[in-house]
Parts: sequence; C-alpha cells; structure tokens
Amino acid sequence: MIWNYLKIAIRNSQNNKLFTFINIFSLTLGITACMVIYLFIHDERSFDAFHDQKDQIYRLNEIQSFTGTNTQHVALSMPGMGPNLIKDYPEIESFTRYWTRGKNLFEHADTKITVESTIMVDSTFLAIFDYPLMEGERAGILDEPNTMVLTQETAKKLFGDEPALGESIRIDEDLFKITGVLEDVPENSHLQFDALISMTTVTRENPEFNNRFGSNFMVTYLVFNPNTDVKALEAKMPDFMLKMMPPDEGDTDDINDYYVLYFQPLEEVHLGATHVEHDYQNYRKFNGAYLDIFALVGIFILLIASVNFMNLITARASHRWKEVGVRKAIGARKGQLFSQFTVESMLLGFLAFVFAVLLGLAVTPLLNTLIGRELSFTYFFEHPIFLLLAFGVSVGLGFLGGLYPSLYLASFDTVRVLKGGEVKTNKSLFRSSLVVLQFGLAIAMVVSTLLVVQQLGFIKEKDIGFEKDHMVLVELNDDANEAYETLKTELKNSSHVLGVTASGQRLGSNFHQWGFKIKSDTVRRITPSNVHVDFNYLDVYSIKVKEGRGFSKEYARDDGFAFVVNEAFVEEFGVGESPVGVRAGHSWHHDDSLGSIIGVVEDFHFNSLHHEINTLAMVVHPDWGFSEMTIKISGQNVSEALAEIEETWNTLIPRWPFEYSFLDEHFEELYRSEQQMEAVVSMMAILAIFIACMGLFGLIVFTTERKTKEIGIRKILGASASQIMVHLSRNFAWMMLIAFVLFSPFTYFLIKQWLENFAYRIQINPVVFLIGGVLAFLIAMLTI
Repeated sequence: MIWNYLKIAIRNSQNNKLFTFINIFSLTLGITACMVIYLFIHDERSFDAFHDQKDQIYRLNEIQSFTGTNTQHVALSMPGMGPNLIKDYPEIESFTRYWTRGKNLFEHADTKITVESTIMVDSTFLAIFDYPLMEGERAGILDEPNTMVLTQETAKKLFGDEPALGESIRIDEDLFKITGVLEDVPENSHLQFDALISMTTVTRENPEFNNRFGSNFMVTYLVFNPNTDVKALEAKMPDFMLKMMPPDEGDTDDINDYYVLYFQPLEEVHLGATHVEHDYQNYRKFNGAYLDIFALVGIFILLIASVNFMNLITARASHRWKEVGVRKAIGARKGQLFSQFTVESMLLGFLAFVFAVLLGLAVTPLLNTLIGRELSFTYFFEHPIFLLLAFGVSVGLGFLGGLYPSLYLASFDTVRVLKGGEVKTNKSLFRSSLVVLQFGLAIAMVVSTLLVVQQLGFIKEKDIGFEKDHMVLVELNDDANEAYETLKTELKNSSHVLGVTASGQRLGSNFHQWGFKIKSDTVRRITPSNVHVDFNYLDVYSIKVKEGRGFSKEYARDDGFAFVVNEAFVEEFGVGESPVGVRAGHSWHHDDSLGSIIGVVEDFHFNSLHHEINTLAMVVHPDWGFSEMTIKISGQNVSEALAEIEETWNTLIPRWPFEYSFLDEHFEELYRSEQQMEAVVSMMAILAIFIACMGLFGLIVFTTERKTKEIGIRKILGASASQIMVHLSRNFAWMMLIAFVLFSPFTYFLIKQWLENFAYRIQINPVVFLIGGVLAFLIAMLTI
C-alpha cells in the first residue's frame, strides 16, 4: 500500500512540476539556512568547552570606579590576588595567572624566529586548562624557573622534525629549557599563545611579586570547589580587598570605593564579555546576545519556508476534490485518504532534506570566506543525532503539511462532487493567517536589516576626531625604541610617508588609567585615561587643538611635565574658565613639582563607539619607550610605500622582521560582531523575501487557475489587465498590511534592544519601517 501511495505521489509531483519545484526548493533553503546558522552558533558556544573543569573555572574581573573616569569592567587583575585568595578562601581549589610578555625573538643554534605571543603562567596552568600535550609530563611541567612549553607550530619552526624536549632556547640574555610541547591551541580557545614560560622565573628571585597589589596587568583564573556559592564568595571580597590594601594612616578612603571584584564563569568569557574593557586576552570575542538573534532568524526562515510548504500543499489539495470524490465513491476510507496526502507531503519534505544537505555542503566554504570562520558541514555526519533531528523536522513538516488538507478533503460531500457540483471552498482563515505570519516575519527581517545597516553606516561615517586611513602600525621592541629617532628621520625622507609618530597604546583599545593630580586652590586627585605619545602625535593623527597648543620640542618641560587634555576632562573637573596653565601632574609627582596643562583637544573616540568618551590626559615621555609606531602614508602607492618602509626597518633593526597592520583594520575588528550580524541578517532577509515570494507566486498561480473562468468573463465585460491584477492581489495586499501592523512593534523592540549595545547610536526613524514595508510590498506585487 505504501508503495502505491509513493507511486501516486511521484506521479502527482511530475504532473505539477512548478508546484513541486517551489515547494521543495523553498523548504530546502529554509532547512539549509537553519543548519548553517546552527553550525555558526555551535562554533561560538564551543569556546573553551574542551576543558574538563570548565564548570569550575572562573576569571577574576574588577569593576573600577575612579574619580574622573567612567565606571568600567576590567579583565585585568593584580599579581597578588591569586596567591592570597587561595590562602584565605578554602572555596578556591587552585589559581593560575596569565601574563602576556608580547613578541619575542627565540634563538636556538643558528635558528632565529619571532614568536608573537609568549605568555608567563603559573605551574598550575596546564593542570587547570586541558590543552593537549604531545611531549613531556603534565605534572610539574612548569614548576622550575626558566622552563618553557612550546606549541607544535613553534617547536617545528625552531627544531624542524627533531625532538624539542630537553633543548634550550635563548630569549635576549636568558636561557629557557623546553619541558613540553603542546598541540597547537584550538581555534575555539579564548586564550591563544605560542609559548608558555614558568611564572617561577620571576617569583623565585622576587617572592614579593606574589604580594604585589596596586596595578593590574595580568589575568587571573580561579578553580572553585564543586557547589561553591559564587555570590556568597563575591560578598567576601570587600573584606579581602580591605585586608590586602588597607588605607594609609589618616586616610579615610576605602579601597572598595574604587574596586569591586567579581567572578566570571569560563563559559561566559568568550560570549559574555563585550562590556568588559582591557580584555586583551580574549580571542575572537563575540557578543553572545547576537546568537539569540541568529537563532531567532533561523527559526524565522524555517517558519517562512514551512508556511510556504503548508500553504502550497493546502492550495494544491483544494484542486483535488474530484479525485477525492472518486476515491471515496469506490470505498476509500478517511484513513487511506489521510495516508495518501501525508505520504505525498512527507516525500517532498524528505527530498527537501536531501537537497538541503547537498546545498549545505556546497555553500559552507563560501560562507567561511565571508565571515572568517572554519565551519564544517561534515559536523552533522560526525554527530548524526543532529542530522536525524534535521531529517525529523523536514519529514515532520511534510506530515503537518499533509495533515490539514487530508482532513479537509476527506470531509467533502461525495454525492455532490460526483454529480458535478463544485465544492464550495471559502477563503481559508488558516491559509490567510499563514500568509500574514510569513510576510510579517519577512518584513521584520527587511526592516531590521535596514536599521542594522544604518547603524553600522553611522559608525563608519561618524567623525571619530582623528584620521585612521592609511595609518601603518608597527610594533616597537627595545631594539626599535633605541633606534626610533633615526628610524623616524629616515622614514620621513620617503615621498610616500606623510608623518611618523609613536605612542604607548593603540587608538581603539581603551587607554589605561592611572593617578593624576590637579592643583588650583587645593590638590585634587583623579584617575583619567592616560597615554604617553611622541611630540608630533596630534599633528600626525590630525587631532584638533581647541585651546592652547600641542607638544613641541622647543619647550624643555614638554618632556614629562606638559599635559594635553580632552574636552571631557575639562567638563568633568571644571578646571576654570581656561584650563591652560593649570598645574597638573602624575600621582607620583610631588605637589611642588607639578607640570601644567598646555592644551585642550576636541573630544575624539580613542575607544570604540560601544563606550562613551572618557576623560583623557596625554603626556610626552620618550624615556618610557613606545609600544607602537604609526607611519602615515599617502595612499597613492601603498605597496611601494610598504616596501620602502620595510627596507628602512631591515637596515636599522636587522634582528627583528618587519611586521605591520593598518589602523582602519583594527577599528573594523572592533565591530566584527556587528558586521557579522549585518551579513547574516542581510542574507537571511533576502532569503526570507525570496522564499515568501516563491510561496506567493505559487499561491497566485493556483488562484489564477481557479479563477480562469471568472477572469475570462471580466475581460469580456471590458476589464483591463491592471484591473484584473488589482482584483487578484487585493486580498494579498490586505494580508501584507495586517502583517506590517502586527510585526512592526515586535521589530522595534528587538532593534531598540540591539542598539543599547552602542554608546553612540542612531535614532529609530519610523520612516525606515515604512520603507521596509513598501519594499516588501513592491516585491510581492512584482511577483504577482
């Protein structure tokens, strides 16, 4: 019997090729979109999931509230926190600190390589985090000073195919013994490194390092005992801070007014830390809230495709009343009719599933190129449970799609049908509701896309207060700092170079805060953002001076005793009608040896637009050394300019290879989550409209077929083609209007929530909703 049902289903599909194509293709697109979105979500949620103790590992974060700076969550902590927390609180099983030592030159025999990420960690690091070990014994692997663990890639660069274990390498003047080799760090780890150095290298010679408080420059991870009440432990942290950093005699300040410690679960570090600043060790940090949006988009697409599927099956079935009448007349029972229709629709669902898998295999590599991921559709074959789930959804939709028409058609009056009387098919409230749902979701996605694009365009076009195009960034080490002035002079001789400057921190990465003093009638202590820069920093970046002047080598005290502040600084502290000339200095300056404010610059966005502009003080301190050099090039011939810069670098700093990046690329990275959201939502909005219009096309074909006689009569009576079109599309137009009214508030709420992620954002203009609705309406009418 089943085989007979299948033969009839295949025959009906062949006889209605257009209906079959639309139904299978639209559902294929919906299932493929859902599967690919699931891959993306799974990839993001898989971060750090390979660690056995993942549920017990927490990152120690701070909320810093200093006078003169915005309250901020910070991922950095003090060296003494881990060692002292484990002593005072039995809830903590273990800790490890993660201290980046930057780029280093590794030397072994005649081999020299530059290692991008060298990290100093406690001996417990590889007991807490389960990075796979290829060589060496995990127990005690980093116990001794001057020991090191390499990743497989780093070891191969140094030793080729020879074993690395037990060998030594030189970093500057120090020798390090290799005690282990790790597999390369997985892509889904928020910590990325090339080499690990034992923390005992520092702590054996300087035991007081473990009791050092006051400055934050490392990341601390804690392992809690199972069933630890994390909130109760956080409530004990004010006492801990007061114990470790008691006020000076006569000082009424409480350290807890400035620092609040809290513990962030490891599973939230990658996806739940967009509000955390100074979060430098968080690879591919992503806004986890967007995953919910992506999941919702996937469900929307599948709903639209499912509505198409059910609508078209229902519409097509309504033309088969004669067939049903004959079947019932020769004895077919309702159960047999039900089986026939459900088998037919389930067959279409099965074919859609097969094509969805093939399409997914084909498009995933292209998607990886667009969004910078390493997604693999073969994941579903490696985890068949998810493939079976997709199969179940596809066939289940087929079952549901056939359920309504089978019950509906089985209720026809057989005698009336066989006498030639046409079955009365009133407008289906069910089908109309599905069309409203389908186009409501499509309109919501179109409007959302327009607003997302508008916000990201606002970010790209907003005047951030300095130039970021054609700015080449080069990291500076000790060798480069020693040769900086010569390097700067030589580079400026190039016709391609418009300016050369340097700074202690990169724009867009949130400058550090440290103590500052202002002296008017009394001395006021504040903590703004600070950055030390070269004399010509403001000129090269075209940062506008509003009052006073910028730095100059012509003034001796501009070296270390002159400060340029921003408008936010002046507004926050109200330093008088003119801040120029006000005595000021770092917290370590004596009150009688302060420098002065020499200028005020217009506010510029030295952080991303996710955050409001903070108070800022800039100072020149060449003796501190710079972390990065900025070379402003003309942009006329970028490749030639880079070649000249590299040649100059190699001549003056032969030990270190020339490596560079562009500032505008760095700023694009700051908004990577939003750009990926834009890409996904845009693609899915186009897909939603396309699928919805395919369904609309199918429905209008069936409507036109059913009304062929009516259309003929209307034309005989003088109706024009446009009048007939208006008549055919009138009901659909009403449905789209209802969809627009119902789904606009829902869309407004979602987009408003998303915009809260930005300190600087667009205002939602109702006209955008109208444009989105009209656009969807015009596409639908064009389809009709």
